[in-house]
Amino acid sequence: MRKLVLLFICLCTFSVGHAQKVVSSFKEAEGTAYSMQSLDARYKSAIHEDSTQAVFTGQAQQQHITAYRQLLQNLGKYLVQNNFSWDKPTRCFNRFYFNKDGSIDYYLFNFQDVDAQKLAEFQRLMTQFIQSNKIAMQAPVKFSQCSPVVYKD
Repeated sequence: MRKLVLLFICLCTFSVGHAQKVVSSFKEAEGTAYSMQSLDARYKSAIHEDSTQAVFTGQAQQQHITAYRQLLQNLGKYLVQNNFSWDKPTRCFNRFYFNKDGSIDYYLFNFQDVDAQKLAEFQRLMTQFIQSNKIAMQAPVKFSQCSPVVYKD
């Protein structure tokens, strides 16, 4: 019985430590444990107009902006390497939720004028991208960053 309990504890620890990363539209996330409201309660804003509410201030804020831009550029390169094409400039509002080590836990998005097939392929590739890519920043707490973006080929 002891061995069974120990095995159960190990399996639970492994499952929590290796939680699945999520890529979702804001709309799909509504009402779930990974809705924007739920995640915003658990992740502190990387940059905030009120510096007391921001994870990064001063020089670290500029470093974060640079790292965030680099992450978006890396995403663009990844999409090209995987033969993904937007066909036209495509507007999106996105929100990344980062673990303390900079790895991406959640990515929420809202696109304008994207057909379902292209959206599904983007979501598939983004799910792969966040498994092994992270922002080049670390923090003492989990943090988030949002921005409008225009994706282009």
